[in-house]
This record gives sequence, structure tokens and C-alpha cells, in this order.
Amino acid sequence: MGAEPESDEPTFERSGTVRPLHEQAEPKAGQSDNAPRQAASPRSERAEPMTRRDVYTRPMAAGRVADGPMSKLVSWAKLHLTSELHRREVELDAQLGTLPGVTRANTIAVLSPKGGVGKTTSTFVLGNVLASRLKLRVIAIDANPDFGTLAALAPDELRSQRSLADLIGAQSRLDSAAQLKPYVSTLPTGLHLLGAPARAEVMAQMSPGLYGQLLSLLGRFYEVILLDLGTGITDPIAQFAVESADQMVVITTPEWVTAANVLGALRYLSNDNATLVLNQAPAKNRGNREVIEANFRRQSLSTRVTLPYDERLRTMLDSGSYDLDELGRGTRVPIKELGLAVGRELV
Repeated sequence: MGAEPESDEPTFERSGTVRPLHEQAEPKAGQSDNAPRQAASPRSERAEPMTRRDVYTRPMAAGRVADGPMSKLVSWAKLHLTSELHRREVELDAQLGTLPGVTRANTIAVLSPKGGVGKTTSTFVLGNVLASRLKLRVIAIDANPDFGTLAALAPDELRSQRSLADLIGAQSRLDSAAQLKPYVSTLPTGLHLLGAPARAEVMAQMSPGLYGQLLSLLGRFYEVILLDLGTGITDPIAQFAVESADQMVVITTPEWVTAANVLGALRYLSNDNATLVLNQAPAKNRGNREVIEANFRRQSLSTRVTLPYDERLRTMLDSGSYDLDELGRGTRVPIKELGLAVGRELV
């Protein structure tokens, strides 16, 4: 074979440094290329290799600093709480799955003397639990006379553009559940939503008599009818709903002003088959919340449920992407407790 062409690639010395070819010394006479080279003298100060302990100076466990009694206590508390919530959720799922069916249409009024406390949110999550877990035919009606937002919680592609006023106008022509579909928004859970009219002058014409016709019509096709009422308990529609309802769900928030207002209003409502929802409860200031809960217990309400403030739930509702299973267990469990509380009182 012919002589190989000279290479222009650099060569590596033992020390690991790279020297260009023109700087590399030619071998001395009588010394072959393969002769051992004299080892370079070691540096006087050799850098020690970096260890994990250099970065993590304190003991770690599961990605967190593990030393100290407080850290251990916090870890134990989180584990204990998680396991307790898990056991509670398993129990709730079993109880929801074994509730008996209903014998007739049940009307549930969701109300509060205060606005902005979460009546629509409570109506929505309750209806979804009753439809998906209890497998009931459930419709939630936006009975708020001031531009209610219940129907807006449906995904855009599933939202009906018709309202309860349209349905009342067409009631004489409706003979089957299938004919109701154009008027309601049907959610993946099976819950149906019936929106309020978009025009204030149309909503202003809604009277207790018209709502009576609506309940009579829907009672032929649904097992549970939820009424998402506006603010207050003394207007004619709210009074009609309270008198017609088999159950009431009363909503409050943990602030003293709102809770005191709701406590006062309970004097004018029957507490039989009433569930109190303490909504938007923060994780902090638990002591204040417990004082408020103690005051409501003295009202002999049949059931009390605390729904925590949950930013992800708010985002789900606002984006039309509600999914109970994707919420944290700390929110899922109270929502299921609300469903169980109402489900047990169905007849």
C-alpha cells in the first residue's frame, strides 16, 4: 500500500491539552513514535472533585430537606391528611353509588340573601355530581333575574343559544325529552343547563306562575330540577322557589358580614331538608371559619358542607373545561360530600 497522507488533525497529549501539529515536537533521533513520554509533573494544588454534599449541605428526603423535627412533623401531617382524604373519598364514592333512586321529580332551590357567594358555582358542581355519580336525569335552571351566568359555564360548542323563555313559549308543542334538546346545554356528565334570557325586558316578564308552568313541564322529563336563584329570599320568584322546593341549599362565605346576614335570613326559612354550604373557604384563618360553622350548627341545619377556595376550579369554570376528576382531592371530596348530602334527601 502507498504511504498514508499526512493528517492535519490535532493530537492530544496525556495531560489532556490539545496542541496544533506545527507545535508538536518531532521525535528525537533513535526514538520511535511509540516510545513512552515523560509524565508531566503534577500540579501543586489539585482541585478536589465536586460531590453531591457540596450542593446539598443538609440531608434530603423525597426532594426536600429532611432534618429537624418540624420538617418531619410537616411530612407526617401531609401524608396523614392525604391518606385520610383518600379514605374519605373511597367511602363517598361507595355511598354515592348505593343511594336509592327517586320516585318523582325533586326540586332543589339554591339561594342566598347575599350576592357573589357562589350560588351558580354550587348549583353547577352539585348538578354534575348528581348526574354523573347518581346517574339521575338532572337539569339546572338559571332563575337569576339579573343576567345569570349558569349557561355560560357550558363549553362553547355545547351551549344552547335558547333560554327558558323560549322553552316556556314552546311548551305546548313538546311531548318528549328529545324535543327539549335544542333548548338545553348537555354536558359530558349528563347534566342539562337551561339558561336565562339574555334580554332584561324578557326576564322581567317572568312570574311565579310562568315558573310553575316550567317546573310542571320539566317534571315530566327530569328526576332532579335545580333552581339557581338570584340574590335575596323575599322577592316573588325566590318565595315561589322556597315554597315549591323539596330541598334548599343555602350558600354563604366565611366572612363575618356575609355569614351574619345569612344567619339572620335563616329565621325566615324552614331548616328542614336544608344544606348549608360554606363556600370559598380559605386554608388560612381556620379559627374564624370554625367560629362561623359553630354558629350555623346551632341553627339545627341538617347538613353543612365546606367548599374550599380553589383557583383551578375557578379557571375550569371560566374556561368551560370543568372536570371533577382533575381537581385536587381537597376540593373533590367536599363537592362529593355536597352531592351525598343532597342525594340522601331525594325522594
